[in-house]
Amino acid sequence: MHDDPFHPRHYRDVRRPVREASTLPAWCYISEAFLRREHECIFSRAWLFAGRLEEIPRGGSRTVETARGKIILVRDPAFGAFGDADRLNRIRAAVWAGFVFVCFSRRTAGLTSWLGDMTQRLASHRFAEFRVVRRRHYTVRANWKLIAENAMEAYHTGTVHDDSLGAQASRDLVTRGHWDAIQVFGEASVAVLPGQPAPFPAVPSLSREARAGTFFTTLHPNTQFACAQDSMWWLHYRPLTPGLTHLEVGQCFPQTTTRRDDFAEGSTVYFHRWDTGIDEDNAICEVQQAGISSPFHRPGRLSLREQAVHRLNNWIVDQTIDDGHARRRIDAPR
Repeated sequence: MHDDPFHPRHYRDVRRPVREASTLPAWCYISEAFLRREHECIFSRAWLFAGRLEEIPRGGSRTVETARGKIILVRDPAFGAFGDADRLNRIRAAVWAGFVFVCFSRRTAGLTSWLGDMTQRLASHRFAEFRVVRRRHYTVRANWKLIAENAMEAYHTGTVHDDSLGAQASRDLVTRGHWDAIQVFGEASVAVLPGQPAPFPAVPSLSREARAGTFFTTLHPNTQFACAQDSMWWLHYRPLTPGLTHLEVGQCFPQTTTRRDDFAEGSTVYFHRWDTGIDEDNAICEVQQAGISSPFHRPGRLSLREQAVHRLNNWIVDQTIDDGHARRRIDAPR
């Protein structure tokens, strides 16, 4: 690693337009110092995903692991107070569409500002009426940002998922706030494998845009919401070390779907698709981590099909590097 990995000159190629841009330097994925900078400048200031509201009983609590440590979410009849499990200090918490978020900074703007236009873009899914039905946990031998990058491009689907999901076409969305997204085209649900009929109906309230395909979104810093027409799933990636990540996958359906007589049987095809895709993505991320860890690794150029990866990389640089070019810095002083 260079003596000063945070000097702006190392990130000039990352800042270039996507046609000319390169990936982040290797130390961003393997350095303890860079992970410490991420904790200081990102995880201690960002709004962090913390699960679903229906998982916290009224008058009860739920313990949640975050990138900043363990917290206890305590819900009173009016939704109530939250505390830090280690120090029992109150932290900020907010809910959007049944999803719970927490923030360890008093200076960061509120959740509505953080999410920007995502709340309108995804409103027609009516996620407040969804219920989480399944969670899976993985330990991935890769940096957390590789999981995030993998989730933000369909370029890899024709190779990594050639025998399962198959190649997918997508478009990039212009967003406002601390989120980015692509949309994979197709009115048929991608929550089941190609050729497999989707057992469950689409959400009736979907907008024309939402009916046209599946949104794959990154809620910065470390959560993805994949929003199909009939279901949604999240990926929540929590760094343990520079090369080790805890990945949680949560899977949700509309409550009306979960009450169907055939839900237990029909949901199995969704679970099979999700498990298949996640296993393949985890494996390729571990291969990437091994390559980045090589002393011979050099940053590479990005494809035009990786524009969302380019935006994600620049969001990371916005928070961690003082180069005078930040466009989406968390509005808390350094």
